[in-house]
Amino acid sequence: MLLILNRSLASNTTYSSSKASNQGINWLYFYESEPVRKPCLPFLLPKISVCKHKVPFLVIFVASTPGGVEHRMAIRASWGSKRYLQGKYILTLFLLGREQETAGKPRLSLEEEHFLFRDLIMQDFLDTYENLTLKTRMAFHWMYEFCPRAQYIMKTDTDVFINVMNLVQFLLKTRYSSGGLYTGFPFVHSYPYRSRSSKNFISHEEYPFDQYPPYCSGFGYVISGKLALRIYEMMWHVKPFRIEDVYVGVCLQLVGGVLHIPQDDLFLLYKKRRESRILGVIAVHGVAPEDMVSYWKMLQEASQ
Repeated sequence: MLLILNRSLASNTTYSSSKASNQGINWLYFYESEPVRKPCLPFLLPKISVCKHKVPFLVIFVASTPGGVEHRMAIRASWGSKRYLQGKYILTLFLLGREQETAGKPRLSLEEEHFLFRDLIMQDFLDTYENLTLKTRMAFHWMYEFCPRAQYIMKTDTDVFINVMNLVQFLLKTRYSSGGLYTGFPFVHSYPYRSRSSKNFISHEEYPFDQYPPYCSGFGYVISGKLALRIYEMMWHVKPFRIEDVYVGVCLQLVGGVLHIPQDDLFLLYKKRRESRILGVIAVHGVAPEDMVSYWKMLQEASQ
C-alpha cells in the first residue's frame, strides 16, 4: 500500500474535514467519567532522555514486537537513521509489549538492544495483536510524560517504509485549523467486521454500532502535538477495544477533532507497490527488511 505525496499540490494545500456525520451514533457511549485505567502501566526499560534538551519537530512511533529485531535494524539503517531534516529534529522510537514465553533465547535481548540504541519503549502488557490498542496508548502516554512539546507525532508499523524527506516537507507546508491536524489514509464510511474468522473481528459488546467514525489507517497517521495530548487525556476515559486505529478515531470524535482529508486526493492508497513511485510517497506498507535498505539507497541516490 502506498501513501502518495502529490508534489504539485504540496506547496499550496488546503484541508477540509470529513463530511461523514455518522448520524444516530452517540459517541458518549464510549465515555466513562471515571478513568478506565489507573494507575498507568509501568515502563519496563530505562527512560530515554531524548527530549530533555531538544524539542522534536516529529516523533515517529513504530509499533514493533519483541522478536522483530530484523525489521528494527533495517529501519535504523534506512529511514530511521535521519535525526535532522531541514533543520528539524526527528525521533524514531519502537513500541513493544512484554514478550511471551519462548523456548529459545533471542540473539540480542531487548535490554541489550535498548542499551545499544536507546530507542525502545515497553510497558507491562503482553505483546499480542489483541493488545495493539494498548501499544498505541503507550505511544501517547510516552509523549505526554517525556516529550509533550513535540510538534507532531506519527504512528506507523515496522513493515512500513517512511519517506521522511517528503513527510517533513509535507508538514512544513501544511496549514490546518486551530483544532489540530489528524491525517493519513482516511476511512470515512467503514463498518465493523463481525465474522470471527477475520483478523479485524470486533464483537457487538466491544463496539455496538454498525459504522465506524472517520479514522486513518493504522499503518501510518500523523497528529499535531497539541491534539495528540488532548486525545491522550480522552484515552483515560475510553475503554480500549481491539481495533487501535478506530479507537483513536472514537477518541478524536469525543475531543471534537476532525479527520482532515487533503483536497485533490493528496493521499492515495495503492494495493500494489511500485518502486518507480518511491520518490513521491510518504509511506509504503508491506516492506521486507531488505527492501527498506534498498528503497533508502534509491532515495539517497536520487537526492544527490
